[in-house]
Amino acid sequence: MKITDRLVPRDRYHVTGIDPVKPGVVEQPSQQDDTFTQAVSEARQRGSNRPAWTERLEALARPEASDPASYTNFRSIELLQHVADSVLPSLDVDDEIMALAEEVIGEELDWRQAWEGRMSEAVALPLDNIADQESVP
Repeated sequence: MKITDRLVPRDRYHVTGIDPVKPGVVEQPSQQDDTFTQAVSEARQRGSNRPAWTERLEALARPEASDPASYTNFRSIELLQHVADSVLPSLDVDDEIMALAEEVIGEELDWRQAWEGRMSEAVALPLDNIADQESVP
């Protein structure tokens, strides 16, 4: 069966007439739209100044000591003493490892206590000199 070519009218694919449309007045966005646009802009600006979510989560996981007393020598001695008295005896480890841990912590305690003693002497010496100078007429 053969399909013959059909004649397609020329005007079928051409528009015969266009009626011009007058442009209407562009309506202004409502105040609510402006508020929303402004809120989105502020959120984008605020987000650009913040670190990424992963960085923020990592920062939460890191300990932060806000009290400078946490870094004093006296606090270190307290913590080491607590580890030696409470933590080490509760560990389930080999006797050799326990002895080694006790030795290391004991040495560290001795060093820190000696350092604390030297610092106390260094602070006491200038105070003694000031007291001696004030008592001299």
